[in-house]
Amino acid sequence: MQTVETVDPAIETASDSGRAFAADLAPVAPGGVLPNAATAASTMPFAARFQGILIVVMLAGMVLIGQQANKSLYQIGLPILVVAAFLQIAFGNIPPRSDFRSSLGLLALTWVIVALLIVASIALAPVLIGLGRQG
Repeated sequence: MQTVETVDPAIETASDSGRAFAADLAPVAPGGVLPNAATAASTMPFAARFQGILIVVMLAGMVLIGQQANKSLYQIGLPILVVAAFLQIAFGNIPPRSDFRSSLGLLALTWVIVALLIVASIALAPVLIGLGRQG
């Protein structure tokens, strides 16, 4: 007989037959939906929710850019796509479990790092050009 232990007792159970997630053991409501599925979407962390929203916004921006019927829609879609892409760069590096406050803090940190890289690039450009002219 083997010893089976739970890794996280809050979400799983263990017996001699093996481990099982608590969601697998929960009774299924009519319609095949778990009883707590509605609350799971509302308790999703801010960063994960925002990343999903950004993906939808980027897809909408691409559709607006790709259409050829209306120039105004293109002009709306381009800045939407650019802003969403910059936000996605930052939120792609933020842990999805982050709450609102930590997400904004990490977003600000990301923008500070990017700004420092831009300032350093502008400051180093004349130095590197001078080195290139000497050689």
